[in-house]
Amino acid sequence: MITSQPLFTHTPVEAERGICSGGHPLAAQAGVEMIRQGGNAIDALTAAAFVSFVVEPASCGIGGYGHISVWLAEHNRFVTIDTYCRAPQAAHAAMFEVEEAAETYYGHPFTKGHKADFGALAPAVPGAIAGFCLTHELFGKLPLKRVLEPAIGIAEAGITLSFADRLATAQRLADGEYLEATQAVLLPHGEGQGRAAGPERLDTSQLARTIKAVAAKGPNAFYRGRIARAMGDYMRSVGGILSADDLAAYRPRVLLEQPASYRNVDYTSCFDQVSYEALNILEHYDLADYGPDSFEYRHLVAEALGVAFTDSMRHYGDPDFVRAPVDGLASKDFARARQKLLRRTRALARPMEAGDPWPFDASGPAPDVVTDPRSLARREGTSQVAAADSQGNLASCCMSIGSAWGSTVYVPEVGCFLNNAMQNFDPRPGLPNSIAPGKMPIFAAPAIVAARRGKPVFAGSGSGGYRIETGVLHTFLNMIDHKMRLQAAVDHPRVHCQGRETVVDHRIPANVRKRMAKAGHQIQTAAEAPAAWPFGRVCAVAWDARRKLLTGGAGPSWNTGIAGL
Repeated sequence: MITSQPLFTHTPVEAERGICSGGHPLAAQAGVEMIRQGGNAIDALTAAAFVSFVVEPASCGIGGYGHISVWLAEHNRFVTIDTYCRAPQAAHAAMFEVEEAAETYYGHPFTKGHKADFGALAPAVPGAIAGFCLTHELFGKLPLKRVLEPAIGIAEAGITLSFADRLATAQRLADGEYLEATQAVLLPHGEGQGRAAGPERLDTSQLARTIKAVAAKGPNAFYRGRIARAMGDYMRSVGGILSADDLAAYRPRVLLEQPASYRNVDYTSCFDQVSYEALNILEHYDLADYGPDSFEYRHLVAEALGVAFTDSMRHYGDPDFVRAPVDGLASKDFARARQKLLRRTRALARPMEAGDPWPFDASGPAPDVVTDPRSLARREGTSQVAAADSQGNLASCCMSIGSAWGSTVYVPEVGCFLNNAMQNFDPRPGLPNSIAPGKMPIFAAPAIVAARRGKPVFAGSGSGGYRIETGVLHTFLNMIDHKMRLQAAVDHPRVHCQGRETVVDHRIPANVRKRMAKAGHQIQTAAEAPAAWPFGRVCAVAWDARRKLLTGGAGPSWNTGIAGL
C-alpha cells in the first residue's frame, strides 16, 4: 500500500451553533461573532468578507469582485450571486495591442506593456460591494450596519501587513513605475526604504470612511454620489476609462442554478463550468476503490481537470453577450463523451485538445436568471470565506482584486486598490471571451455549496488563481469519496493540470510521480511555502450528520483562520 503523509495545518474545529473559515483569523472571528449576535451563515459570510477587504488588501477589497454561493435550508434552494467585474462602457475588443510572444496563465496572449494587468486601463467595474450587500439584503438577518462594524473598527485602527502581503508587495513593486497615490501607500518612505518589502502598516482610515458610508446608506453610497464621482474623476485624471456612470450601471448576475449532482450530493459552484465538467467526468470512476494515495486517483483527477480547463478556455463566454455553450460544458452527456477518451494508464497527448460541447448544450442544467433579485424571499491576488449555521444554511465565496494589489491603482478619496480584471479577457477580437462593454470575463473558480436530501453537507472556496479549482475540488473529493474529516481533506496532497504540464505535490511518493511521468504526464513538482500556494488556499465548512456538529477546515495555516461557536 502506498501512503503519503498529509501535513495537518490546523487543529480541527467543531461547533454547534455556527462556524466560519476564512483567509484571515480576524475574518473568521467576525463571521462567528455575527452568529453569536443572532445572525445566520449569510451574515457571517458578509461580515467576514468585509473584514477580509480590510486585512487582506493585496488579495481582495472593495475595488474587486466575488463569486457567492448560498444554500438556504428552509427553502431547500441554491442561489448564485456572481458579482464579478464588468468591462467599462468605453472598453472595446481591440483596446489593447497583443503581445503574441507569450501566453498568460489564462491561456490567451499578454497585452503589450501589460496594460491589461497593470495601470489605469486594467480595472474593470468593481462588483464586490454590490454583490455582498445584495446577498445580505436578500438572505441575512442582522442590520447591515451591525454586520459591517467589525470591518469598520479594524479599518479605523489601521492594519499590520502579513508576511505574505509584504512579500507580494516586494514582488509587485519590482514590476515598474507607479502612480503618485500608489507610491504614497506602498512606498511611504520613498525608493530608499525599498522596493524590498513596502510598508509594515497601512493607514486604512479612508477605507473605514467608505465602508461607514456603505453601512449607513447601502451599496448606493459606493456606486452613486460622491464616492462614485471621486473614483471616476481620479481614473480620468490618470488616463483610465472607468467612470462614475459605469459604477451606477453595475449589477450582479443572480441565478437559481439547477444543482448538479455528484455521488447523490447536490451542489452548485457559482456558474463555474470547469468544476461541473471535472466532477461529471470523475463520477464515472470508483475513486474510493482506488484510494486517495493511488496513482489512479492522481492520474484521473489531473486528466479531468485538464480536460475541463481546456474545454472552458476554448468555449466559455459571458452568455449575456455571446453565444457560448455554457450549459453544454456543464452537461453530464458532454462529460460522458469526454470521459470516454481518458485511459486509466495513459495520459492524453499534451497540449490537450478541446471537445465540442455544442451538441450537448440543450442537455445542460440551464440556470434561471433572476432579473429582479428582490423577488426572492428574504431570509432565504484572492481570498475566500465559508460559513454554516445550525439552521442548515451554507454560504461560500471567492473574492479577489486579481493580481497582488490588483491593477496597483489606488484611489485616495475611496481608500482602495482597484482590480485588474481586464487581464481575464482575451485581448483578441472575435472570440467568446473578447472584451465588450458591460461584459464579464471568464473566471474559473468554484464557490461550492452542497446538500444531500435537503441536508447541508459542504461549503468551500479558495484562492490562488486557477489552482482554486485544484484545492476546492480535491477537498470535496477527499471528503465525499474518501470519507476524510474536513481538515484532513484540505491538507491532503494534490495535483493540478490545465491541459499541459501536471503540477504534483512533493509529498506524493516518488514512485507515484514516476509512474505518472511514465504514463505521459509532464511532471512539475512543487511545495507549499508562505505566500506561495501552488495548489491553492482553501477554506471550507461541513456538517457532520452522524455527530450533529459543524466542522471547519482551512489551509495553509499561515494564511487562514477558523472560528466556531
